[in-house]
Amino acid sequence: MNQKLSVRAETIEALNRFETSSTSMKTLLREIQTTSPDSIDSQIHIQSLALSVIRYRNTLDYLLTKAIGRKKIQDLSMDIRNALRLFLYETKWLNSDIENFTSDYDDIKRYEKKMRKIITLDLDTAFLKMPKVNQLSLRYSHPTFIVQTLLDNLSMEETVELLKANNQKRSYYLRPNLLHKDSAVNLYSISDIQLEQVRDLPLVSRVIQGIERVVQSQDFHEGHILIQDLASVLVVKSLDPQPGEKVWDSCAAPGMKTQLIAELMHGQGEIVATDMYEERVRAAQERARILNASYVEWLQADATKPVVHDADRILIDAPCTSTGILQTYPSFKWRLNKETLFTLMTIQNKILDGILTAYRDRPGTELVFSTCSILPHEGESQIDSAMERHEIELLEPYPYGNRGYPKFKCSKYVRRLFPHKHNTSGFFIAKMRIKQ
Repeated sequence: MNQKLSVRAETIEALNRFETSSTSMKTLLREIQTTSPDSIDSQIHIQSLALSVIRYRNTLDYLLTKAIGRKKIQDLSMDIRNALRLFLYETKWLNSDIENFTSDYDDIKRYEKKMRKIITLDLDTAFLKMPKVNQLSLRYSHPTFIVQTLLDNLSMEETVELLKANNQKRSYYLRPNLLHKDSAVNLYSISDIQLEQVRDLPLVSRVIQGIERVVQSQDFHEGHILIQDLASVLVVKSLDPQPGEKVWDSCAAPGMKTQLIAELMHGQGEIVATDMYEERVRAAQERARILNASYVEWLQADATKPVVHDADRILIDAPCTSTGILQTYPSFKWRLNKETLFTLMTIQNKILDGILTAYRDRPGTELVFSTCSILPHEGESQIDSAMERHEIELLEPYPYGNRGYPKFKCSKYVRRLFPHKHNTSGFFIAKMRIKQ
């Protein structure tokens, strides 16, 4: 089997597995790579193709529906369905040669004539008579629910820019692990990488070129150099933990923010990190050992029922839809529905309400609430609700990014970060203090 055919076959297999699994495509590809005999270059190519097909899935399915006529997509066998999706992506998005593809797949030759016509279709013209939400949904391949939510909170221009950004590659950021000696030096010891220092955060650098070199380096595997998104760093900077304090990281696994808290406290004070799942706690403890942060106390605990009652500062990096990381995990947008969103909102509300209730008699306690989400349901709405039920005052988070979405009471006090404006994951950050 030639290499190109092998890559396509592996990509189609990955797409098939995605259809029968509840796991994200990114995670599935990681599992496949651990047992794959393919070269690193082939694995990277497979990952790129599979993630791209998922990224543009509803647009591809729109085109595929037009190509197969009366037949329904689900009436096609899984192999043919995903082969046709890959065919459309390669030929329309990558301008691959049609004959090169069809010569390897006899089962899709019957659709070749219609596919040739569909490939030449101008999408903007095809979508012209649709409602604007549907146009944007298909043009930039996002669920209509997300598109409508963004249009309700952003201008048309910003919505389009954000949708475009979600379909692009993410930015990677590095920082030295100062819990290891000489890590700051190690950051610049890797050859063939290009870095750009982040304004106002001298220890954080954006990778312009060479992230593969970083991932393959010994310093990365030994925890001397860390990959952490800028928005995640800004969450901890907003918490502003001080040496000598007691800090509770309430939804802590896998522990990257916990490690940065430990750095900023210089080994002075107490850090308790909790997560409700035993396996995540075990993995985080092992990770903490590698990162030289083993003095952090890890506990298995449900954050809705606080087990830490005397913290000076609390981080609530709450479970969320992860719509802020669609660049890396495009499958999340197709697995999201209103039931899932409302379930997560309920969990967020219970965590925030439980902790604020437990600390109502500890005035001065400061908290940061954050979600990796571009949806106001998981940000501004939660804070407005908390302000109605609890005696809290909002504080200024770290001064980076945008103010919150308009139309909310908390908007001028909270922060939002976006991939199209800040080269970060989409994040919401709010900081508050229990009133005296």
